[in-house]
This record gives sequence, C-alpha cells and structure tokens, in this order.
Amino acid sequence: MEIAKYLSAMKKRCSRRKYTDRPIDSKCVKKLEDRIALCNRESGLNMKLVIGNGGKLFDGFRKSYGLFVGVQDYIAMIGSKTLPDRMEKVGRFGEKLILEATAMGLSTCWVGTSYDKNAAMDLCERDEVLDCVIAVGYSDEKHSLKERMMEYGMHRQNKTKEALAEAEDPVPEWFKQGIDAVYLAPTARNLRPFVFKYKDGQVTASITSPTETAMIDLGIAKFHFELGARVGSWEYGNGGRYCFDDKQKDSDR
Repeated sequence: MEIAKYLSAMKKRCSRRKYTDRPIDSKCVKKLEDRIALCNRESGLNMKLVIGNGGKLFDGFRKSYGLFVGVQDYIAMIGSKTLPDRMEKVGRFGEKLILEATAMGLSTCWVGTSYDKNAAMDLCERDEVLDCVIAVGYSDEKHSLKERMMEYGMHRQNKTKEALAEAEDPVPEWFKQGIDAVYLAPTARNLRPFVFKYKDGQVTASITSPTETAMIDLGIAKFHFELGARVGSWEYGNGGRYCFDDKQKDSDR
C-alpha cells in the first residue's frame, strides 16, 4: 500500500518555489512530524519540521536570490558529522518525506544553497551539520512565470533516460521500471550525476560527476529505483549493490 502511495506521489510531485500564506493543516503537521520521527529512528538523522519560521531563511533577495517566495515552513535535513552515509541518507529519507507530503496535497522543493544557512544553525547540536532544507507548504495550482522559466532552464539540462542506465541483454522488466522511476527523481540543477548498471544479474548505482550534493542526489535516485523495481533494497555507498530477498530470486533476474 505504501509503495503504491509513493509511486502515485512520485508522478505528481514537481518542485514549487512560490508558496501561499495558507498554514499547513494541523493534521498534516502531525503526520509529517510522526513520519520524521520514524525516519530519524531508522536513519540516525535528526531531521526537524520547522513551522512558521521560513522567512528567516528565504525572505529577501540576498538570501534566496529571488528564487523562493512565501516559504514559511520547511524540513531541516540535519545529521551528525560522524554518521555513516549521512548525505545519502539525507537524500533517501528526505525524498520519502517529500512523497509523504505530496500524498497529503502539499507542495515541496529541495533547497541546497538558495537560503540563509546561518539562520537555521541553531537547530543543530554541536556535532551536527545542516546539509539542506526542504520547503513545504501550499502553492497555487498555476505555476508562476518565474517557476515556468526555471523549469524550462532545468529541462534543457536533462540527461536522457537512456544515459541513466547501462544494462546487458536481456534487460529484466523490473530494472526498466526502476529506471523509469529514477528518471522522475529530482536532483540539483537536474544534472542526474549517476548511472545504474545491470550486469550478471546484479545492479549497482554510482556517481559519474562528483558534486557537492551528488550523494544526496544518489540517495534520492536509489530510493526511486527501489520503489519502481519493487524487488529489493540497496546497500549504502557509492557503487552500492541492489540486494534481493531469497523469495525474490526468480528467473527474471
């Protein structure tokens, strides 16, 4: 049931940068807080939902370069500097929260640099780091002109679906479905700096273009692949393998 919900949300989700002043419904806030607590326990991260304080991060041209308007609420993606695979976990669990929010009818956007990071540093403990934030709230149904212009610019940088995968024949259907889901994954500047390889019945995912946020992007993409393929789960790490349960081993591999 959860996978079906996430797959539906994955197809609906799009990054929004202009938000209305409508407060997030209290039931949605409670659901998000519960999900964040669950994801924190599973990942070891210390993600936090911040309500009504987004202005400190985004207001003013110097903070958001005019790219974000009306952001009041956000999820702070925080983790210990010593947490293994922290940035990949930020991507994986942050995207899970984005799909949860999308299923609730909320708009979201990953924000890596276009905000005042210092304004959120008091959310971190001594050994923690804030890797990025996720804007969350309500948007108008119609995209603003600035949003449409940004979407056009991002689309021009798109890597083709074919460039995301290297696979030997015959290619199993579950791998194709995984790549279809990866193609819907958001990444910084839409660069998609990774490749998924299928060889000898094994799948690996690796960074092809090292960037500051590449491991976050990889975490997002691996989570999308897992949802689309539906037949396994990932090892963490650059070059990590896709692992199958015994009951999932069949001739289609």
